[in-house]
Amino acid sequence: MDAEDIKPIVEAGDHGYAANEARKGAVNDVQQDAHTNACNGSVDHNMETEDKDDDSDTCMPELIDSHPSMTTPDSPPITNGDTTRKEEGATTESKDNDEPPEWMDVIGNGQLMKKILNEGQGAATRPQRGELVTLKSKGLLEDGTEVDCHEEVSFVLGEGDVVSAWDLCLSLMDLGEVSIIKTSPRFAYGILGRLPDVPPNAEITYELELLNVQPAPDPGEMTIDELCLAGDKKRERGNELYSRKDYSGAINSYTKALKLFEKAKVSDDDSAKLAVMELKVKCYNNLAAAQLKIDAYDPALKSCSNALDIEPENVKALFRKGKVLASQGEYEQAIGTMKEALSREPSNKVIHNELSRLTNRESKERQSERQLYQRMVGDMASVTQINPRQKMNKWLFLALTIGVVILAIAAALSTQRFKSES
Repeated sequence: MDAEDIKPIVEAGDHGYAANEARKGAVNDVQQDAHTNACNGSVDHNMETEDKDDDSDTCMPELIDSHPSMTTPDSPPITNGDTTRKEEGATTESKDNDEPPEWMDVIGNGQLMKKILNEGQGAATRPQRGELVTLKSKGLLEDGTEVDCHEEVSFVLGEGDVVSAWDLCLSLMDLGEVSIIKTSPRFAYGILGRLPDVPPNAEITYELELLNVQPAPDPGEMTIDELCLAGDKKRERGNELYSRKDYSGAINSYTKALKLFEKAKVSDDDSAKLAVMELKVKCYNNLAAAQLKIDAYDPALKSCSNALDIEPENVKALFRKGKVLASQGEYEQAIGTMKEALSREPSNKVIHNELSRLTNRESKERQSERQLYQRMVGDMASVTQINPRQKMNKWLFLALTIGVVILAIAAALSTQRFKSES
């Protein structure tokens, strides 16, 4: 089963002191991926459409290799309030310190709650980030519709391959434990939902059973085909996150995919080498597009260069490189790169439009520079310019000064002669 089919939620809780300590550790371990993949699994944010193996000769593919199901703005944090949770019976402390709480507030804001139905084998059996976990899952919407039902589904914990709720809660579940998890849309499918079964802003209640925990496969021991398959799933996951505008999560997935592709050591097998190179170019292109979305221009430029190192005439890499250069204000280089892309796809209207836009923008920039220069030169000329009246006054003052000096000298000489004669 593909990791993309899984739509988990956020984190889970334990009971008593041990639960609190476990929650702290799990939140710290998963915090980075939970932040960048705030709506994983099926809950990501957005993405263009790119390496699709192409749409048409007249349109530049957007960003990914598969069409996104939806494209809407980022889902904002949704706060349901602790009052509602309390009305449902959710509590974070029990009246009796010896009794575990019925519900645990995993995040501390009422948006992710966990309740143990059947105890597991103890805290020592909890999965760690980077381990391969297998679970049984069943989700229910508020109207009773079942979603994300799996007898067995496996994924690497903390990799962002599933919704955040699962990644977070599984870090706090014992092996064999069965728990109920109530998640707000923020940690499930967010404002977008998931067509056709999950509506926008849907709260989901999951029943999860942790079936197995084992070390994740070692990339060094995987075959080229296995590495390509695993990396391509990461790439597709990145595409899904991109389509949901979760650009940080998409960058994370593309980067992990590229790391797997780098492990694929191809020898003289031309077909295997070609397959790996093709996947790497797709990832670099999509990575650059996601980096552009968060204004990470230097990394985006590097991603474009990496793609062009593999395939120098790749139109998508040239197109994105031109956009990166334009975003950095390098219009002359951007126009040159865009013209190079257009020379390889002369009928591509997207490139035509972008090139026209850059040309107009460069023209306006140059005009603004000329106007600024003219103003500066004009100001300097006005400061140094002297009118005729000022010139006349200057010479008059100089003549008077010289006359006064001469009279003073003559008076001094007369006085000295008078003294010598007497």
